[in-house]
Amino acid sequence: MRNPYQRHLLGQSHPLLNPKDLYKQFIETMLMQKHVIGLYDDGWALCSTPTGQQAFAIWQSKNLAQLLQKGSWQNYQIQEISLSTLVQKLIPYVREQSTLFSLNLTPEGQNFLIKPENLLTDIKRCLYQLYMQKPEAFADLQLPLPRSV
Repeated sequence: MRNPYQRHLLGQSHPLLNPKDLYKQFIETMLMQKHVIGLYDDGWALCSTPTGQQAFAIWQSKNLAQLLQKGSWQNYQIQEISLSTLVQKLIPYVREQSTLFSLNLTPEGQNFLIKPENLLTDIKRCLYQLYMQKPEAFADLQLPLPRSV
């Protein structure tokens, strides 16, 4: 009998989704929610890549971020980062610092690493697609217009 409470690893949670599809799902979820999640305690939570480079950790849901609120990050608080703040302030800053983004870091150390300029390009591409299909989604001004990104 399968344990319904067993947590699957990121790559195994959707056997039909490869890392590229999981990344696309992350972007789409971020655009629907209009925010991402970070951990903050007198500074944002940073992790290291296998090569030792720093990466800014963000998640698509609070539940995923809560899994990392232990050990050296036990005092960190969950913070929503609006899509506009991510695009206008955080991505340029992370790029300037020559840092990567770590998407959906798991307790097992699995994540998806991406350069800030690639993340920005992919956000912009998805915003253009959304704008072409549903321009009314931009009426409340919570989503940045693709041309302003």
